[in-house]
Amino acid sequence: MPVNQVRRNGSYAPLSAHYYKDVGLIEAGERAELLYVRGLAFCAEVLSDGFISDAQLVRFVGAGMSAVKVRAAALVRTGLWSRDDDAGGYRVRSWATWNLSREEIEARQRKDSARKAGPP
Repeated sequence: MPVNQVRRNGSYAPLSAHYYKDVGLIEAGERAELLYVRGLAFCAEVLSDGFISDAQLVRFVGAGMSAVKVRAAALVRTGLWSRDDDAGGYRVRSWATWNLSREEIEARQRKDSARKAGPP
């Protein structure tokens, strides 16, 4: 069941307390792990449904990191991300399994706003 939430103070992406045991992360290495975690946070913040463009990877997700594309390639190699050449970026594996879609989040926000506005 998706568990991400958008609250008054911002977006949240679920990260299991057991995430570090994932074989893909272990094989990708600690440098790729940091990129992966930042990628989750980024996707939750901008409601991208698990997509990170090449420009976003370099400018935001990998800001201040060296060898960002090498780290991303490690995540693709281990199956945590997939490369989407048509869209020019990367997709986080299983994003939709653990997160609500942008459409679902926006629908919840509209419903909450209507509730707070009260009867017409």
